[in-house]
Amino acid sequence: MLAEKVLNFIEKILEMICTVFVGAIVLILFYAVIMRYIFHMPPAWSIEVSRFMFLWMVMFGAVLVTREKSHIEIDFIANLLPLKIRFFWLNLLRLVMLAFCGVLIYYGVKILPIVGQANTPTLEMSMGWLYASVPAGGFLMGVYILEQFIRSLREGYRSVRLKEGNGL
Repeated sequence: MLAEKVLNFIEKILEMICTVFVGAIVLILFYAVIMRYIFHMPPAWSIEVSRFMFLWMVMFGAVLVTREKSHIEIDFIANLLPLKIRFFWLNLLRLVMLAFCGVLIYYGVKILPIVGQANTPTLEMSMGWLYASVPAGGFLMGVYILEQFIRSLREGYRSVRLKEGNGL
């Protein structure tokens, strides 16, 4: 199915971005420590760049965890429920998660014009780039939750397993 291929492609891109960002953050902060303690010339830009990368990485990581259904969950009670009730319960939770993603998108977009007026002190980048990660992450999480919801409805009760996620 084309939609699934597109979602898989997006997932791979997000994985690559997160991997690159982790490596870049480590290198940038290592460089900053060396410059500060050996050469006594700390680079002012290092904190800003690593902060931007970290926040985007966290949001994209949350999207990846959502796709894999690996968020921490307490499924003890859900696993005690009969199959049909568990099916409805899990889909109700997906709808609640979709609503939360809607809140992230709505308020994330709403605050962008306000924070977009401020710039970072060193690089003078718009803070809007930092805060844009919230609606972007909310949107992508919502897409993957919607994918799970549609798949669940299509498969019916068969979609419910004893332990649906990869949880703990």
